[in-house]
Amino acid sequence: MRSALLICALVMAGRDAAAAPPVARFAIVIGNNHSSSRDARDLRYADDDAVAMHQLLADAGVKSALFVSLDAESRGLYPGLVPDGRPRWSALRARIDRMEREIRAAAAAGQGTALLVFFSGHGDVEHGEGFVELEDAHLTRGLLRRSILDRTAADEVHLVVDSCRSYYLAFEKGPGGTRRPGPAPLVGTRHARTGYILSTSSDRESHEWEAFQGGVFSHEVRSGLRGAADADRDGSVTYAELGAFLTVANRGIANSRFRPDFVVRPPGDLSDELLRWSGRAETLLLDVPDQGHMVLEGPGGERVLDVNAAAGQELVLHLPARRPLFLRRASGDREFAITGQARLSELAGGPLRVASKGAINLAFRRLFSAPFGAADVAGFRAAAAARALPGPAIEAAMDDVQIDRAGGHPTARRVAGATAIASGAAGLVLAGWAIERSIAARGADQVGRPDINDTVGDLRLAAGVAIGVSAGAGLVFWLLGRDRAAAPPRLTVAPSDGGYGLAIGGAW
Repeated sequence: MRSALLICALVMAGRDAAAAPPVARFAIVIGNNHSSSRDARDLRYADDDAVAMHQLLADAGVKSALFVSLDAESRGLYPGLVPDGRPRWSALRARIDRMEREIRAAAAAGQGTALLVFFSGHGDVEHGEGFVELEDAHLTRGLLRRSILDRTAADEVHLVVDSCRSYYLAFEKGPGGTRRPGPAPLVGTRHARTGYILSTSSDRESHEWEAFQGGVFSHEVRSGLRGAADADRDGSVTYAELGAFLTVANRGIANSRFRPDFVVRPPGDLSDELLRWSGRAETLLLDVPDQGHMVLEGPGGERVLDVNAAAGQELVLHLPARRPLFLRRASGDREFAITGQARLSELAGGPLRVASKGAINLAFRRLFSAPFGAADVAGFRAAAAARALPGPAIEAAMDDVQIDRAGGHPTARRVAGATAIASGAAGLVLAGWAIERSIAARGADQVGRPDINDTVGDLRLAAGVAIGVSAGAGLVFWLLGRDRAAAPPRLTVAPSDGGYGLAIGGAW
């Protein structure tokens, strides 16, 4: 009986999957190197980021419109490329109207619909409202909502932004310059299915790196979308997979000044699909274990993607149409030429064509140094579940707590231990100083004694605070240390209202 029920359930699931309508995907891709502000220097690679994203989406079967003004170097790299227009609101507005008609026609034909909006360039915030810079206007949060989110008939909208202060293009800026949290940041009155992939959750500028010939964040997103984040190899990249991939890609950078920040917020939940490959692009199967950090480059030396598969993790990379392609180890001296559909195990390596140039920010060389696999996606989901907020916003701050692949404890245990020792030592020093001042007060005259007593009171208060901090950190250290071998730890640090929240065992 149970077997019959199981067979019926599988048959019904198969019918549901077969009945699911195909998804027609559309994209608006914008890149702008220039800024109207005298304080902002022109970017070098925002146009290249937009072109690379446009080509990726076209390879995946997405109907993409590109708005960019190519500089001389980029025109040399893409001689046959004809953009749909310059990054100007006057050109965008007409194309958005035409694309919306196409979206409605696809929906009327019974197709699911999705719209992706990508921007690379300068951004800022004014009067609490974020904006990105076009050549002739500011595309503000309000204008984005009115022109796209309130109008579109697409089932889902995905907003991917690589710019300074991109957080405020989707989220409000609270009093005093703080970020104002909310479960529905930039949702229009009609459209509630909007997801966000944003490059910064703070006011720090986004990074460009010459080795990538593009923005670091944009390159990471493209690497993930081309399959480096597709841990289950089903041809679909979800918000959970991309969020985990971005976290791991940046894990090797210890200095927070150089580590790219990001926000990942799905339209509904982390299983939501950001992009699905149609099968038209040729693929490379990474079926050789323990290769470490690898780089895929195009025929002109352009960096297509970076990947670092965990031990035992196979990945399928979706290749661009341009040939030949070259795959190499980031630290190796050999490369593999790729001319079509391939498996890494079948490729014969050859000498590396070009040696590393060097003279690059050493911190960025640690990008992609940590291997990525299915375990990271599961950890990312667990961190989101622990936060327990509707439409979870998963930020790079979650990388502050790292869980060892062998089931070990997070680095937070070491931080807690160090905090306990340092705070305890400071408390003892302050307490000793207070005792010394108390003894000194006995021999002081009536004029000096009140001042000494005030100092003693302050020292006692400071000593009490330090010892309290030490006790709290020691408690966290002990909780993380008990039952070490019995079960993996359940400690999560994530942004919350007014600061950060700590979850132990799933409770905040």
